Amino acid sequence: MSNAPAKRQRSARVEQKREQARREILQVAQDLLRDGGVEAVTLASVAGQLGMTKQALYHYFPSKEAMVRSMVTTLVDDEIETLIHVIENSERAEDVLGDLIRAFYDHYINRLDAFRTVYCQAQLYSAAESGIDEDTLRQEINPRTRDLFDLLEERISGSSANDAERRHMRQLAFTAWTSALGLMTMLGVADATSDPLVHSDQQLLDTLSGVFNGAIASKTMPAS
Repeated sequence: MSNAPAKRQRSARVEQKREQARREILQVAQDLLRDGGVEAVTLASVAGQLGMTKQALYHYFPSKEAMVRSMVTTLVDDEIETLIHVIENSERAEDVLGDLIRAFYDHYINRLDAFRTVYCQAQLYSAAESGIDEDTLRQEINPRTRDLFDLLEERISGSSANDAERRHMRQLAFTAWTSALGLMTMLGVADATSDPLVHSDQQLLDTLSGVFNGAIASKTMPAS
C-alpha cells in the first residue's frame, strides 16, 4: 500500500512550520526596524532575539539582503491592505483620494523607519545593499501596487466613464499617492533633522485632500 498520502501530509506540515518560522523572523525584523532603524536589522540581531544561531537563520534566509527583501514585501503588503480597506469603505467617490492620502499618512506617521525602508533605501544604497532588486519590484511589489490603482480607478471613474476619462482618473490617483509619499518624505526629513515643517500635518493633509477631492468632483480633463 502506497504511503504517498502520509508523505504529502508530512511535507505540508513541514512547509507550514517553515512558513510560520519565516513569519516570526520577519516580525522580529520589523520590531528591530521600529526600535533601532534599518541598521539594527541584521541576521545576528534577529537570530539573537529568537534564541537561534545565525547559522540556523540561513535555513530560512540565505542572506541579510534576502531577509530585507521579504521584510519590504511584507511592509508593502501591509500598506496596500490598509489602503484598499480604506478605499473600499470610503462612502463617496469624491472623497476617495483624500481618504487615500490620510490613510497613507496614518499608516506611516508612527513608522517612519518602515517608510524609509520601503521608499528611500534604494536611493541611498545599491540594489544588493538595500535588499530591493529588479525581480522583487517586477514580480512582487509592482503587482500589488497595480491592484491598488485598479481599485482606485474603478472607484473614482464611475460606470459611465470612457477610456480617456478612466486613464485620467488613474493618473490622478497615482498623483495623489505620490503626493502622499512626498508629504511623508518631507515629514521624515523633518523628523531626522528635528526641524518641523512650517505648516501643521493637519493643514497639509487638508490641503492635499481638498485639491484631489475637488479634481474628482469636477472631473476636469487635461488639455489634449
